[in-house]
Amino acid sequence: MLDKIHVSPNGEFTDSGGKQIQLRGVNLDPTVKYPSVPHNTSHSPLFQSFFDDAERVSFVNHPMHLNEVEQHIQNLKDLGYNAIRYPFTWESLEHGGPGVYDYEYIDYTIKVLKKIYEVGGIYVYLDPHQDVWSRFTGGSGAPLWTLYCAGFKPQNFGETEAAILQNTYIDPDSKEEKRPYPKMLWPTNYYRLAAQTMLTLFFGGREFAPKCIINGQNIQNYLQEKFINAVMTLYSQIIEKAPELFAGNCVIGLETMNEPSTGYFTDFDLSQIPKDRKLRKGTTPTAFQSFQLGEGMAVTVDVYDISVIGPRKTGTTRIDPNGRSAWLSKFERDKIDDLYNWERSDKWEAGVCIWRLHEVWKKEPKDQPILKKPKFFANDPSSGATIDMRFFINNLFLNFYQRYRERFRDIDKESFLFLQPPTLQQPPEIKNTALIDDKTVYACHFYDGMSLMFKSWNRIYNVDTLGILRGRYKNPIFSLVLGEANIRKCLRRQLAEMKQEGKDFLGQRVPVFFTEIGMPFDMDDKKAYKNGDFSSQLAAMDALGYALEGSNLSFSLWCYCTENSHKWGDSWNNEDFSIWSKDDVSGNQAATQFDVKLQNDSDVVSSFSTIPHGHISEVSLEEKKSAPFLNGIRALHAILRPYPLKVSGQFKNAEFDLTGKEYKLMIDSNVEDSGSNHTLIYLPKIHFPMGQTSIKTTSGTFLYDPDKQILRWSHETGIQTITLNKVSESSEPASGDPEGCKVM
Repeated sequence: MLDKIHVSPNGEFTDSGGKQIQLRGVNLDPTVKYPSVPHNTSHSPLFQSFFDDAERVSFVNHPMHLNEVEQHIQNLKDLGYNAIRYPFTWESLEHGGPGVYDYEYIDYTIKVLKKIYEVGGIYVYLDPHQDVWSRFTGGSGAPLWTLYCAGFKPQNFGETEAAILQNTYIDPDSKEEKRPYPKMLWPTNYYRLAAQTMLTLFFGGREFAPKCIINGQNIQNYLQEKFINAVMTLYSQIIEKAPELFAGNCVIGLETMNEPSTGYFTDFDLSQIPKDRKLRKGTTPTAFQSFQLGEGMAVTVDVYDISVIGPRKTGTTRIDPNGRSAWLSKFERDKIDDLYNWERSDKWEAGVCIWRLHEVWKKEPKDQPILKKPKFFANDPSSGATIDMRFFINNLFLNFYQRYRERFRDIDKESFLFLQPPTLQQPPEIKNTALIDDKTVYACHFYDGMSLMFKSWNRIYNVDTLGILRGRYKNPIFSLVLGEANIRKCLRRQLAEMKQEGKDFLGQRVPVFFTEIGMPFDMDDKKAYKNGDFSSQLAAMDALGYALEGSNLSFSLWCYCTENSHKWGDSWNNEDFSIWSKDDVSGNQAATQFDVKLQNDSDVVSSFSTIPHGHISEVSLEEKKSAPFLNGIRALHAILRPYPLKVSGQFKNAEFDLTGKEYKLMIDSNVEDSGSNHTLIYLPKIHFPMGQTSIKTTSGTFLYDPDKQILRWSHETGIQTITLNKVSESSEPASGDPEGCKVM
């Protein structure tokens, strides 16, 4: 049984004894974004069966086959990790149609969770994952029928550029790319007709699409109800069929929808590209141009690329759908409605753009389009308030959160609810309200903008991503950060600022958890896969680790992908974030000797002993053979880091110098009972080999368990610091220290 997680008055995770703990691990894993049968990744050729067979897919064995669970979970434990964010999609649960749940997949998920529990030492929280609404709109998440529900014809999204799918770049015969799929093109689907409309309807259909009534409900209510029902069906089944997962503190909670987005809200003029939209890549239609394209009309649109100081217009291009429409004709929609037993309002005309239906624009004679209401989404119809990002989060998003939360608390009053607002935005202002309880966690995401978009680690300059989004700079050039040391400090400041925002808006007691954070591994045009030089990835991951450990932040790296390959990355839109790859495995995997357990600190009883030391260079083949837990892990030295497992008192600061092999930890040990004054530190041998490690501290005695790689530091009260250094191999042990550890 895992120790139960509590929350301190200042919003830190603690164990049952009140010691601060940190939850760190990975997202396991992005294979859940696409079905296992048929195995339709985003680089599978786009055949008609992609749509025709959407009801009959299966996600069983994603993220992995049951017989592989122990191996991969052990990999994570060997990294010192103790937590997993477990994504699943709405489509995986309800692809068969509204209210038709895939209980085979639900049972499979429960079996995976049980196996994780059997391995032990890992906490799990569940994530209803979506990206740009659905894999049929270039991402992941919602089932195909939700698009039919809105009246869309996804088969024509390509011609109308209502969405751009990587699948359309793949040759059906060779299954290779017909032309290169641009880096990070997929997020632009957030600003194309299909995803933008669906997210607008999901969060604001009642006010802004009142004619869209289906089975007596506005489409907003209908979609939200179906989504929440599907998620809670899975969660209820886990409670019913595997109560031991909760009793044993393995499953600790549920997150809200992954990376919710605003749709057309915050788009103040539909005839213009919003000035604050930093993501402009490839064809970049305005909302009004997207409406026209959706009805099959030809439009000339701007083309952009990304530069260091923001988007840069590179030209224009003509898009001509040749009359093909992204909307179902009456005949097509009637067939769909009959299939799903849908009855629509008489006011909901088929074959017409929803926003033309609501008189946002119109066609004059000779099909000349006119934008009648360019500011249609700019103001709340009820109050007249401007719908900026803060309004969206504190109203439209919060209304969904309240509904989601009520359903969750009806079935689980004890587990954590992870509240996730739109990415890199401030959370809703609900401090001291009934929407916050002592089991609320602020879930935020962070990606470094430059590293993400350019897939490189620039040691010379970067930008303050969060500062740009907070409008801190009149000109993006002022956001430049020069030099790697300053870039690392800037990343640390950004994460600390996001943590403080959580406290300011949600309350001091709410823990902050970075449920997604990571760096791409296919940097520098995949150079590392050819020459084995992972220096860019090591530096980037080390910078993230440095930023996280400065505030003792809990996190789940994006990601650990069981199907990762050098060619296709995480098998989703050319993303390649996995810390493990099957293409980086050497030799045979075997059971490992290292195991981090947090259940019982009294197990840490042995002292330092001299063992074969690791290397500070790249991992050698000999190391992989002698320590199989390294097998397949990329940028290992930056990922495998020392950290405080349990802090007796309050965490103050920590730094790990990867190059100099030095770890510093400062705490305020305010525990009066001297018998409880001990802090546990995970101390990986690869950085601090026994016989070559010195310790300098303000007070204390030490015990070390070389199997679990845990240092137990018994110390006095007050401000306490400990510094650990790797010393040269030839250094002699301190006098009177037969175990080979220098204590100074």
